[in-house]
This record gives sequence, structure tokens and C-alpha cells, in this order.
Amino acid sequence: MKSNYLKIGCDVIKLVYKTLRTNNICGKILYVADPVVDNLYGTAVREQIQEIGILKTELVEYNTISYAMSIAERIIATDVSCIVGMGGGRVLDVCKYASYISKTPYLSIPTTVANDGIASPIAVLKRQDNKPKSLGCAIAPMMLVDTNIILKSPEILIKAGIGDTISNYMALLDWEYASLKGKDEINGYAYLMSKNSIDALMKTRYQKICPDFIEVLVNSLVLSGIAMDFAGSSRPVSGSEHLFSHALDYYSDKKNLHGLQVALGTVSMLKLIGHSCDEVVEYLKKFEVDVNPKTLEIDEETFVYCMQNSRQMRTNRYTYLDETDLSTQRLKKIYKELVELL
Repeated sequence: MKSNYLKIGCDVIKLVYKTLRTNNICGKILYVADPVVDNLYGTAVREQIQEIGILKTELVEYNTISYAMSIAERIIATDVSCIVGMGGGRVLDVCKYASYISKTPYLSIPTTVANDGIASPIAVLKRQDNKPKSLGCAIAPMMLVDTNIILKSPEILIKAGIGDTISNYMALLDWEYASLKGKDEINGYAYLMSKNSIDALMKTRYQKICPDFIEVLVNSLVLSGIAMDFAGSSRPVSGSEHLFSHALDYYSDKKNLHGLQVALGTVSMLKLIGHSCDEVVEYLKKFEVDVNPKTLEIDEETFVYCMQNSRQMRTNRYTYLDETDLSTQRLKKIYKELVELL
């Protein structure tokens, strides 16, 4: 089933029945959510599912690869015709991967927009050692993004979504650099989608987080997801700044939101390559997206170590990290500048 139904706006959660009907969904429908989201919005969704099919329910408390596989097995074994997943990244990634493995249609209802995972062909799930693993899958063919619900989510998650979109800025510079060095080829369609994603966000006329701005942010995140789909990889939206974030996830005891880490990585890398970071910093400050390493509890030692080990996170992805001076002395200087700047 190809991506063919996307609605973004106020109260679109009321369109679950219409979405399923339009896409000829009937029979057994597996509704998946976490207990908190289900308590807030579940009744409205479940009632619409019951109007068109037989409701089955799964409340998610894990986001492991094995758990997603077990849901896929349940779907196949019990002849479920569609998954309706509602929640944040943990729930949506479980549903996305279970849908991909079982080849079952999937209606995604994000309740947060902390990163571009809402529309990406990638699911981030935990391995047995509790470390995150990015797994290729497919964009949800049906998606309803209710801006009223997003606006009620914790503001820090919206700010993380801003940070994740901002990181396209550095990702595209890395892609251009890799192409220049003969290490990669640019997919023009994917590049354009990623560029449009960040342009739509950074050129918005809105000066604060409001319903109309949420719609712009969601559009940008969806464009990022489509860019990945065109490229067949995360390359259009993931460069050195994401490698730095992955290193933080792997080596640092302090766990921060992905979007905040890649935003910090973006500013850090821009400074390291001698590129102006004024536009990015100004935008982050306008929406009060605080990515100061002190605020994120990333000390100097951790920053230096993770930056120096970033390229090991994905050795087949050529970025500025491959030819940038990452000496301890220089990184300590950059760290101090970031603390003062951000």
C-alpha cells in the first residue's frame, strides 16, 4: 500500500473512520497506543474503529525489536487487516516496523513531533543491550496529524522537532561535501525535499509556537521523511550532526532528546568547519530551543570524546568529520564558545 492519505490540521483525529473507509479498510483492526495517550484520546479513536471493523487493542510499554516482531506475528496469525497506531515515537516506530514486517496497512496518528520519525521510512528500536538500532521500513501510508493534540504535548518535544528539522542544514552541507570529494552522489529529488523542509521552517512568518506554526513544523518533518524515502537512506537529513548525537546516545550517561542533540551538533559542526552559524542560532533562540551543552548536562570531557568518536558511529557515511581537525585542544575551545553562544 503506497502513501496516499495525509491530513494535517485541527481536529483531524475525527477523521479516523473516514480515512479507513476511503482506503477500503475493514475486518480486524489493531489499535496500538501507550496507556497515557490511550487515556487522553483513545475513546474517540476506538469508537471510530468499531464503526468500520472489529477492534483489537495493544497497549505498548516497550519499543524493542523483539516486541515489534511479536506484534507483527500477532497481526499475521490473527489476520489483522490494518494497524492504527497513536502516540509518540516509541509507539509509532513499533507500529511502523510491525506493519512493514507483516505487510499490513498502517494508519499513524502522531501525538508528538519531537523528530522526523513521524514520516520517515526508518524505525528506531532497541536491541537486546538496550542500545537504539535504526531499521529500514516504510513511511506510513495513512497519517492524521492533529495540530490541537500536538499543541497540548510537552513544549520541549515541539522544540526538539524544531531542532531535528534545523539539523537538515548541516546534513545537506555534509552531503554536498561528500559529493565534492567523490564519496557520494546527490539524489536531486531528495536534496530538494530536504532543502524545502528546512526553508519552510526557517522562513516562516510565525514568531512563536502556535497552531499555524505547528502545521508548518509538521509539514517540514513530513518533507524530511519523504526526502529519506526518495534517497533510500537517511542521507538527506542526517550528517555529522547526527553522528555526534549517536555518539552521545552510545557513550553519554545523560540522555537528551534526539532533536536537541542534533541541533547542538549542527551548531558545533558549523563552528568546526568555519561556516557561519548565526542564522541557525538566531532561529533556535527565537523559539527558545535551548541546546547549550551545560543545559543538556553535556560536560566538556563528554563533548570532546563524543565528537572525536562520532565518525565511528557510521563509517560508511562520509562527512566533514572525516577531514576536520578534532584535536582535544580545538574541541575544548569550541565547547567554551558554545557555552557562551547558546
